[in-house]
Amino acid sequence: MTDSAAAAVGEKNSGRDDVGSLPFESWEKLGNEGARAFAAFCAYRDFGCERNIKKAILSVENDAAKANRQYRTWLNWSAQFHWLKRAADYDKYLDRLKLAERRKVIEAREEAHKEVTEKMLFVVKKKLDTMAADELTQGNVAEWVKTAVQTERDIFGIGRDESGGKQGQFRQGEINFDGDFSGV
Repeated sequence: MTDSAAAAVGEKNSGRDDVGSLPFESWEKLGNEGARAFAAFCAYRDFGCERNIKKAILSVENDAAKANRQYRTWLNWSAQFHWLKRAADYDKYLDRLKLAERRKVIEAREEAHKEVTEKMLFVVKKKLDTMAADELTQGNVAEWVKTAVQTERDIFGIGRDESGGKQGQFRQGEINFDGDFSGV
């Protein structure tokens, strides 16, 4: 029988606290959980996606004979203290933290891109104000506007890349200014 199956059977037959009644931060020490049982749970919990009781025991016990003797105790603790549910709750918690951090990074990058676009539009406007009418060509004005608008659309995830990629896909933008912008 696998660790998870044995623990699930133990949870069903234990008659102890219902798994659904565990506190939100169930990976923390439970009130009726002893220090050794909690330390064992922490070794199990922190093992990650490849966790199982045998691996967790071997991570804290170098003697294989002692590890084998401890297995039944850890298996009972696993069932009694709902290790499967608590470890899953902990994994979800870590995922939420990672997603929140990624969201912050994306928002910061979007803000930086927005600032660059605003500066680029300001430079273009300043250059247009100082250019003589005969310096303006339909091609260069159209290209400047197209580049500024596309960059802004990319910032908000609504742009299409030149290869026909789907809307909302981010790509690294490239902004090229010709020599007319020197000193601006």
